[in-house]
Amino acid sequence: MFKNLTIKTRLTFTLSFLVAFLLGIETLGLWGMSKANDGLKTVYEDNVIPLGQLDHIESLLQQNRLLIAAALVTPTSEIIDNNTAILEKDIEEITKAWEGYMKTYLTPEEEKLASTFAEDQKKFVTEGLRPAIAALRTHEIIEANKIVVEKIRPLYELVKKDIGLLIDIQIDITKQEYKRQQDRYVITRNIFIALIIIALVMVVLISVAVTRVIFRPLEQAVKIANSVTTGDFTQQIDVRSTDEIGQLLQALKEMNDSLVTTVGQLRDSETHVRAMLNNLIEGIITINEYGVIGTFNATAERIFGYTEAEVLNKNVSMLMPVPYRDAHDSYLARYLQTRQKNIIGISREVVGLRKDGTIFPMELAVIETRQGESHIFTGSFRDISARKQAEEQKARLIYELESTQEELKSFAYVVSHDLKAPLRAISALAGWLVHDYSDKFDEKGKEYIDLLIKRVYRMDNLINGILQYSRVGRVKEQSVAVNLDQLVREVIDLLSPPANIVISIENTLPTVLVEPTRIEQVFQNLLFNAIKFMDKPQGEIRIACSSEDQHWKFLIADNGPGIELRHFERIFQLFQTLVPRDRMEGTGVGLSLVKKIVEMYGGKIWLESKVGEGSKFFFTLPKTVIISSN
Repeated sequence: MFKNLTIKTRLTFTLSFLVAFLLGIETLGLWGMSKANDGLKTVYEDNVIPLGQLDHIESLLQQNRLLIAAALVTPTSEIIDNNTAILEKDIEEITKAWEGYMKTYLTPEEEKLASTFAEDQKKFVTEGLRPAIAALRTHEIIEANKIVVEKIRPLYELVKKDIGLLIDIQIDITKQEYKRQQDRYVITRNIFIALIIIALVMVVLISVAVTRVIFRPLEQAVKIANSVTTGDFTQQIDVRSTDEIGQLLQALKEMNDSLVTTVGQLRDSETHVRAMLNNLIEGIITINEYGVIGTFNATAERIFGYTEAEVLNKNVSMLMPVPYRDAHDSYLARYLQTRQKNIIGISREVVGLRKDGTIFPMELAVIETRQGESHIFTGSFRDISARKQAEEQKARLIYELESTQEELKSFAYVVSHDLKAPLRAISALAGWLVHDYSDKFDEKGKEYIDLLIKRVYRMDNLINGILQYSRVGRVKEQSVAVNLDQLVREVIDLLSPPANIVISIENTLPTVLVEPTRIEQVFQNLLFNAIKFMDKPQGEIRIACSSEDQHWKFLIADNGPGIELRHFERIFQLFQTLVPRDRMEGTGVGLSLVKKIVEMYGGKIWLESKVGEGSKFFFTLPKTVIISSN
């Protein structure tokens, strides 16, 4: 049937089909380029901006800790006032940056980590920074140092870990999203080019088919089609007639113009992608298998001090110090032969050489891609000079803090030990006065002597408590297998609770490898307090143990007076008591000693209590110290 149609009808039908097909290709290409552009824009808005906010928060957190440390090292009024003011400002700035970050799109994993960071950051500020600021402003340097050791340091590690995980996730998401958008762009481009090639092939085939009828008139059309096939869009198509051949030439002209527009859009899209690369916070360099630089973004220019024009088509070894420069080309050649990876696909720390000759540390990750038969290596890196300096300063500060802590422990032991001698003399003198001169004292004098003896007794208990506290972690005895079930029963016999107090062990306790004296001190102090403060006619004290993952959890519960929530932290602090000493004698060392021993073994201790209903003290010991369980 097609053979019976006229040339005009054939060409009309064929050209109509080709025009519709090309318009579809153009529409598909424009849509694909638009989606690629939107995808790259989304990568920037959803990933790069939040990454900058997280990096800023990480820097401020590190600055917070350094400011506190600096104020403790040189606690002058001027430095304290200046540093605490900066700390207050940094806290507000972190809050603002965090609010901006939380407004961005977050994955479920990021939301979970963000929630953890928010809680840890709140504790870091409320339990660490603000108490430390308050202590510094009142020049309570020892208290501030204590807060740094007990609160700021562990809480800082938590928030640092949280923010580091968020940054790592954000970087991974950015890379994955960028790679996905880039792959999508390449696929769209390849499909578009393939469709163009198919369309051109169809034009050539149709031209060959009709040359038998209109060979000479179509000679110009074939030439133009061949030019378009080779990518030459500069041909001027002159349409001089309105017949079938003229209509064909007109269609070719429109196709040529459409291709010119599409290629221009592709080039614009490539320019946009390059601009996005230049706005990344990481330096990006690409090289071929010979080490020749092909891409050098704006961040790389800023880090190395070279412009892109100065390094393009030059060997990347110019950015390396001498010890590594000579080996780089041989490493590339060896890798291409053996495929043995040293840095490909791995993030590691290396050194770079700036234009001014300075050497600096940087974090580098390299990936390999293929373009036909060529190997392209893309390196993303960042200057970590500031981080290295901060790590060195942090190490120095930790060393100084540890030295100070050891000195304080030794000081407490020596002072407590030296106080024993005069205290014994005072005690002996008081005893002589009672024995030899009791009949010469009036009631007031006897009251004073009795008060003196009580104070000497209390001072002796306090010094003994300090000595015990200072020995934990410093004076060690041989760790042996301790049957806690037997030990606790011996402690109960030693304490000899009154008849109205019943102590029960609810299940058999395990055997652990510990220092016997230390674990005995834990149970003795907890049980002694439960007995001492019992206010019920029929007292009940329960001891239990349960297995939980990697730990054993111990419980000592009573039905005593209970403890208010506001005192839950205070009771574990040294020299803190809840009952006035004129009502009930105590040193305030027992629970702080228990806490120190439990934490020395890698466990933790906490309290649950309601006033009038009793208290529950929980503590854990890692199972790594467990020998056996009956």
